[in-house]
Amino acid sequence: MVNINDIVDRIVGTARELGIAVNIEEYGREKVVILELSEDFGIYVSVVCNNECDIEYAVGDENFTFKPSNIEQLRRAVAIIEKLNENLTK
Repeated sequence: MVNINDIVDRIVGTARELGIAVNIEEYGREKVVILELSEDFGIYVSVVCNNECDIEYAVGDENFTFKPSNIEQLRRAVAIIEKLNENLTK
């Protein structure tokens, strides 16, 4: 059985390797790992585990929106998400 904490630890480890600040929020059986790329812009990784784990990604601010000034950060966010996904599917 997959452990949600193992997945969260892998996400946090990848973020630390990349020098990214991380916060973790818990909502019942869901944990959301927030990778803070800049003020009001981050990557949100939702992890929910039962027998299997579901992982979802979102980018932007706390409402998953972003301003035109954040468009350049999207490329970086996509590259980080690709790295996270690669590390989670090993």
